[in-house]
Amino acid sequence: MLIQFALAAALLTTPASASEPDWVAAWTWAPSSNVGPTGPASRPNPNDVRGPLGPETVTNQTVSQTTTVSASGDRLRLRISNLYGSAPVIVGAVSVSVGDAAPVAVTFDGAAGLTLPVGAPRLSDPVALPVRALDRVTISVFYPAETTLPVHRLRQVVRDGDTTALPVPADALRQRMGGLVTGIEVEADAPTPVIVALGDSITEGTGAVPSPLVRGWPERLAERMIAANKPWAVVNVGIGGNRLLHQGSGPSGLERLDADALAVSGARCLILLEGINDIGRPARPEYAHQAVVAADLIAGYRQVIARGRAAGLHVVLATIPPFEGANYFTDEGETTRQVVNDWLRGEGVREADAVVDFDVAVRDPESPQRLKAEHQSGDWLHPSDAGYQAMAQAVPLDVCD
Repeated sequence: MLIQFALAAALLTTPASASEPDWVAAWTWAPSSNVGPTGPASRPNPNDVRGPLGPETVTNQTVSQTTTVSASGDRLRLRISNLYGSAPVIVGAVSVSVGDAAPVAVTFDGAAGLTLPVGAPRLSDPVALPVRALDRVTISVFYPAETTLPVHRLRQVVRDGDTTALPVPADALRQRMGGLVTGIEVEADAPTPVIVALGDSITEGTGAVPSPLVRGWPERLAERMIAANKPWAVVNVGIGGNRLLHQGSGPSGLERLDADALAVSGARCLILLEGINDIGRPARPEYAHQAVVAADLIAGYRQVIARGRAAGLHVVLATIPPFEGANYFTDEGETTRQVVNDWLRGEGVREADAVVDFDVAVRDPESPQRLKAEHQSGDWLHPSDAGYQAMAQAVPLDVCD
């Protein structure tokens, strides 16, 4: 009887996850939608430095993307999502490769393809493919039937037929197209907590020149962490045009917080940079009815703090960079930005776990309402590569410790 009690006690005190693989997010891409106050979001800029626009639909074609991972492991798996689609998506085949190695087939419950319903995401079967942090990973998805791609675009290559077993030519045209893959997870070979960067286009990396990958401040922070032998992985869930409080260019930050940040595998820290679109967009007639004041954004930040901590995450807020010269700049909006940043540097420091001052990192000391000339990419809103590097440098490497 004593032995039985001892065994029962041991079972109760052994963590349920002790024998489970430690899967952590190594790359993410937030799904988005066309929801908005008056209609679909405006089309992306055709002159974007990230490349030309690609097709919105594909038929009997393979779409391939290349990215880098920020965590190491001996196996990986893919997360795909048809969350905001209007019809099921037929996937004929999927492959993945690391670096210049040959592609390896990816399966779903042992099958080469699947029909992905509208709604919930789907994880692939694990692939025995070792990866190291900062490795290039290429994913190819074959769409045998006519398919409307998701609206959130990233740089990809499209080829006719099923080319999932073939490498992507180095000189292939990379176009901005919707992507079905929303995450790469690795079975970590060492404890690897994840920092989730949630925000808008300034987090996504708009304005950065691909070389060949788009590197915003989260990707550059990941590089700093790895170079310093810090254990943290960093993933980017920015969506261009996103707002904290209202829909438009996708669901609001508060709406997508749980799925896109708090539920990310391995997430232990959240860095939030969001608010400039809440401030600026109401200068346009179609958004005028959604004007915000500083108190509205502060209340939103407090919600993020409360919900993040309830999920066990360290919550870091960031000041909003300057935007004078941007096409939706107003004096009233600048006043709101200043009030919000003052709160962040005061009460925000005491209420959140930390505050990162991106405003100071990229502003012009002689004209603090504007970005430094070398820190802006041409529209006086989005940082340049130098600006994103300055933002990454402004994040203390122990910010989430």
